[in-house]
Amino acid sequence: MNKFRWSMVGLIVAAAAISVIITINQNAKNYEAKQEDTAPVLETTEVEYETTEEEDTEVETIKNEKILYELGLGPSSKREDVMKTMHSMTHQKVVSDEKWYNLEMNSENINAVYEFINDSEVIDYKSELLRIVGKWKEGNFDNIVEDHNYLWGEQNGNVGKATGTLTPEEEAQFVKANFE
Repeated sequence: MNKFRWSMVGLIVAAAAISVIITINQNAKNYEAKQEDTAPVLETTEVEYETTEEEDTEVETIKNEKILYELGLGPSSKREDVMKTMHSMTHQKVVSDEKWYNLEMNSENINAVYEFINDSEVIDYKSELLRIVGKWKEGNFDNIVEDHNYLWGEQNGNVGKATGTLTPEEEAQFVKANFE
């Protein structure tokens, strides 16, 4: 009979503990809901601070390295890698039957490629590549078909020669389909 009483006491204590836990949990949820409803909207303020030229350069370098990595370029990249990257960027602007690789032709990518070529000491045809990407930096895409076909030809392309320039609408569709 004693075991039965203690079993009953144990059940009652367990039930009471569970009831307390449930009540505490419900009170916590109610408190959080009330806090969300009455919480004041905090205004954010922009904190301005001055950075040194060295810090700005370091941030730019890190950002540039990230962009280059995304473009497939790094310390061991050769002329062929740079040409493949530039060729892939031209696809945004040219009409071609085949476009196997696509990289966005935006100012960040163009600037990163330009700086990469400019800073490189081992890239063959450096002046020619700088001339092409330099025009892009200035927003000049008048010879983009010729640029594409030069890069394509230097990579021994045999399918996908550019035959024209995309209209602004076609380019917008290409960007949306490939980069957004």
